[in-house]
Formats: sequence, C-alpha cells, structure tokens
Amino acid sequence: MPGYIEDRWYSKRPDPATGERRKTARYGKGKRWRVAGIPGVRDRSFDKEAPAKAWLKASATDSTRGTFYDPRDGNMTLQEYVEGTWWPNLRMSPGTKLSMKPRIFKHILPHIGTMPLNRIGPDEIRRWLIRVEQDIDVNTVIVAWRHFSSILQAAHKAKRIPENPFRDEDLSPPAAPPSKAKAWSEEAVTAVRKALDDRYRILMDLAVGAGLRQGECFGFSPDDVDGEEIHVRRQIVKVGGKLAFAPPKRGKLRDTVCPPELAAAVKEYANIFPTVEVTLPWVDPARPSLPWDKRPLVTVRLLVTTTRTTGLSGGAINRTTFDDKQWKPALARAGVIPEPAVEYIQAAGKKPWARKEWNMPREDGFHVTRHTFASIVLHEGETITQLAAWLGHTDPAFTLRTYTHFMPKSGTMAIAALGRWVTSGGVGAPASVADAAVEISNGSGSPQILPSTDLDQGI
Repeated sequence: MPGYIEDRWYSKRPDPATGERRKTARYGKGKRWRVAGIPGVRDRSFDKEAPAKAWLKASATDSTRGTFYDPRDGNMTLQEYVEGTWWPNLRMSPGTKLSMKPRIFKHILPHIGTMPLNRIGPDEIRRWLIRVEQDIDVNTVIVAWRHFSSILQAAHKAKRIPENPFRDEDLSPPAAPPSKAKAWSEEAVTAVRKALDDRYRILMDLAVGAGLRQGECFGFSPDDVDGEEIHVRRQIVKVGGKLAFAPPKRGKLRDTVCPPELAAAVKEYANIFPTVEVTLPWVDPARPSLPWDKRPLVTVRLLVTTTRTTGLSGGAINRTTFDDKQWKPALARAGVIPEPAVEYIQAAGKKPWARKEWNMPREDGFHVTRHTFASIVLHEGETITQLAAWLGHTDPAFTLRTYTHFMPKSGTMAIAALGRWVTSGGVGAPASVADAAVEISNGSGSPQILPSTDLDQGI
C-alpha cells in the first residue's frame, strides 16, 4: 500500500547514548502525525495516530482506484467555486451564458453562496428551494435548479465533493404547471400585422409563413430563399449589449418551407425597402470564449433593417428595441394587450420623459408567431416529423409534446373510415355486414374477408 505515517515529534533514529528516540525541533508544536507519500494525495497531519492510520488506508485505496476525494478541497464556498473556477471555465455560447447569469448570480449565490461546498446537502437544497420560491415563478425555479445541479455535478467530477446531493432520490425539482403553446387566430395575426409599421410587417410573414424565430427573422436574407425552401443559416443575437450573427439555436442549420406567396411578399417588400448589407461579428458556438475583437466579421444582405444604417450595428435590429418600440405597441393597438402604464420622470434641469410599463404576458411575445405556424401546419394534416424538421427540432417527440393540442381531434378520421367499411350508405350498398361478406366471397368486392380462427382472437 502506498504512503506512510511520519511521527513529526520524534526522530526515527534513537539516541546512541540512551537508546531512546530523540525529540525533534517540532516537538510539542502542531499536529504530531503526518500521512505522506500517497500518489496524487496531499500530505495531511493528525493529532492522534489512529485517525492517521485510518486516513492512510482509505486514501491509499481510493488513490489506487482513482476515486480519491480530499474533503479539504470542498472547504471553499459555493460562491468562491462558481466565481473563481466554474463560471470562468464554462464553455457555452455567449447568448446561453447571458441567459444563465441572472439565474445563478441572483437566485442561487445570494441565498447559499457563503456555504462551503462540502456542507451543501439535501437539507440545504430544500431550504434554498423554499427561500427562492418566494421571489421567482416556478419555471424560473426549475431552470435555476438545473443550473445549481450542474454546478455541484462539476464540483463532484473535480473531486471537491464526494457526490452531487441533487442526485438524492428523495430530491426533485418543483413540478411545472401544465401549459400549452399558444397560437393566434387568423384575425389576431391580421390585426397585429396591420398595427406594425410598414417596415416591419414582413417579419410577421416570415414567422407565421415559415416558422422562423425572432432572431432568425432579423437575420433573414432574400438570398436564403431557394424555390419553395428557406435555408435557415443564421440569427442575430445580442451579447453584452452588442449585436452579432450566430447560427440558429443550438447551431442547428435547417431548411424550412417557403410558400410561393411568401417568396412573392419578400420580393415585393425588397422593392419598397431595399436590402442593406450589414457586417457583424460571427459568434461561433465551437469557440464561445473568443474575445469580441477576435471574432470574424460576416457580411449579409439583410431584408429587414432599421432606418439607422450607420453605427456599429449597421441597421441590424436590436431585439429589445424592437419589442419595446414596435411589438408591444402593435399588440396594444390590435387589442391583444392593454395600453401601458405611463410614469413621467423629471430629472434636474431636463425635460420630463415618459417611462412605460407594459403588461404583456410571456405567451404573447414574438415567439407566438412560431407556434401559430405550427398550429396551421398540423391543422392541415402535415406530419409531426415534417413539422419537427421545419422547426429545427431534433426529436419529433418533443414537437409532439409541445403541439399535440394543435392536432385535429384524434380518432375522428379513423372512426369515419371504419364506419364507411361497415356501411357506405351509397346506392346499391349491402344491406348488412353479412350481405357484404357474401358479396365479397363471390368476388364482387376487392377485399377478402377470411373466416375467423382462434389465432385471430388473440390479435
């Protein structure tokens, strides 16, 4: 077994004159017994020999197996670990990290960040959950729960804690309330489209007619149209207040449908509002930590831009500005949401300015147009697999779970078809199923009804 125990108060060699062990210069100072010599394990001192022997045996065995855990590595606080190690080394796209940051630094660390890693167990997690539920909705709690678990799982893999307490079988996140994706009626789509400025109405057409996300609409180019397909290759993202091009969500390039009417609308729009070449940095998911000034520049002929084509954004649409200046006012004008509450702010020596507080449910955000696209596609009988491909979903089962309530009532078509097989009701139709069987057996019908057997009864 690797390793050894050293007595730091007495030397190994006895006194030549007396034959007794000699005291060292450290006699009576600090802990007496030191365990050393175990590969990959830091030395550790103990006051008594028995705990030193137990540590030597356990740590040497774990070191040989590759499962050694040093409790001293878990003495750092959760906040120290996150800020000093986990967050700086987290390889995620800038957009993903931007969405994660408030969940971690506002909803996790303020409540439990001062606790050492090796002190966080199921009871501490339950206390954190009770506390954080007082501030945020259940869906945000669920997201924060996943991030918290990921942090402690990373600490476990780094051998700072022996196990991830979130893996306790008695622990589970709160259940999300049942919710269904919302789709707008044709009347609502028409009303909101009409309420938008002329310059931005085509965005509704791209979203409802092709299922593009908001950032994908902003990054759309007429060059992406290829017959009855749109090649979805980019979106516009906002990173640290700056705009950039990036691949679609999760880097999933895809082709979606382009009805001829949409292609014509794009062409007509471009005749009224000429396209603009916009140059922005490209956010590569494979190199998420690349400094901003090192990112390659990409130029795209964008269909929809703002009137300000100068400056760093070159006319690219800022999602926040669009939502506040165009989307929410259009919803209010269309009667989808109420008018905002207005508060006038008076600053010293300046004219008062109006601050608007909008009451817009999350379900009426721009993403509702994508849900509307899905509802139209399914209502017309298209398959879940095809819809998943157009939306860019890897797993059609996810698409089914999300949009199953948009599908026509299950079973109605099958019931009607079965009824037609039993009796068609047309001129010259058999009077009964028995008559039909006779006619078919005589060759008057194409399907052949075989006599039933015992085997048939078990199918």
